[in-house]
Amino acid sequence: MSSPSALAKALNLPRTRLFRTLGVLAALLAFMVGALGSGGAMLQNLYAGWDLQKRHSIMLYLPPATPPAALAPLTTMLLGEPSIASIRQLAPAEVQAALSSVLPPSGTLPLPIVAEIIVQPGANRPAVQALLQQSFPTAELDDQAPMLDAVAQSVRLLQAFGGLIALGLGVVLGLFMALTIRAGLLAQHGTVALLIQLGATDGTLARTLAYQATLPVLVGTAIGSALAAVGLALGAAWQGLALGIGVWAMAFLPVVILPALALSIGAWVAWRLLHYA
Repeated sequence: MSSPSALAKALNLPRTRLFRTLGVLAALLAFMVGALGSGGAMLQNLYAGWDLQKRHSIMLYLPPATPPAALAPLTTMLLGEPSIASIRQLAPAEVQAALSSVLPPSGTLPLPIVAEIIVQPGANRPAVQALLQQSFPTAELDDQAPMLDAVAQSVRLLQAFGGLIALGLGVVLGLFMALTIRAGLLAQHGTVALLIQLGATDGTLARTLAYQATLPVLVGTAIGSALAAVGLALGAAWQGLALGIGVWAMAFLPVVILPALALSIGAWVAWRLLHYA
C-alpha cells in the first residue's frame, strides 16, 4: 500500500458539491486576481509612458495669427526664470501630426503655434502658469500634471485593492481546502484507519489528500486565468494597445500561485487532521 497510485485509489476524496465548489471558487478568484493584476500592470505601464513625456511639461497654444514679435518672451524673459528648465517651439509638422485626429488631412486650416515649457521638478506650477498667461494673454495652457497625479493615485488604489483580493483569496481558499479535506476524511474514516494499520504514515496520507484537493483548484485556476486573459486581449484590441510580457504574466500568475498555495495548505491541514485525530 506504499504506492502513491494505490493510496490515491484507496483514499479517493468524494466528488461532492463542496469539492466542485472549490473549483468554481478558484476560477472566480483567479479571474479576479488575473484581471486586476494585469489591468493594474497595464495602467502602470501606460502611466509610466505618460509620466516620462508629460510630467514636467506645460503646453502653450497661441493663435495662428500671432506675430513673430509676440513670441520674444519664449527666448528671452522666460528662459531666465529659475522654474523653467527649457522651452521648445514645435515645428508645424509636429503640430499637424499631434492634431491629425481633429484636423482634416488637407492641411488647409491654419495651425496654432505650440510651445512646450519644461518646468523644473518641484517648481511652483501655478506661478509658472500665471507667468505664461501674463506673457501671452491670448494663449491656452495645457498642464497634464493634475491628471497624471489622479491616474497615479488610481493605479495605486487598484494595486492595493488587488493586494487585498489576493490576501482574501488565501484565507477563503484555505478555509475551503480545510472543509473539503475534513469532509473527505469524515466520509472515509474507516478507509483511513485501515490504511494506517497497513503502514501508511500521516505524511503520506496528507500528501495524497492534498494532491486530490488541489486538482479542482488547478482546473478552476486555469479556466479563470484563461478568461482573464481573453478579457484583457479584447480590451487591448478595443483600445488599440500593445501589451508587454509583464502584463500577460500578471494574467497567468494565479495559475502558478494558487495551486501551489492550495497544495501547501492542503498538506498542512490534512496532516493536522490526521495527526491529532
